[in-house]
Amino acid sequence: MARKPIELGQRFRGVENPRSLWEVEFLYTDGHGVPHARLRNLTTRVDSRTYSCDVIADPRRFRQVELETAE
Repeated sequence: MARKPIELGQRFRGVENPRSLWEVEFLYTDGHGVPHARLRNLTTRVDSRTYSCDVIADPRRFRQVELETAE
């Protein structure tokens, strides 16, 4: 099964620390052709981390959080 691609603005919670909310703020491909994303911690606002997109898409590491829309 193909994984959904990682996109700007998507939000995730870490499986090991579900209190932190992370948002994709930057995407790039490294020199070896591996796509990466920088995540900004929306809970603390000071922490950012870079992971390969495969790590972010791994349900053992992160769970996607759907954006809520105002009605």
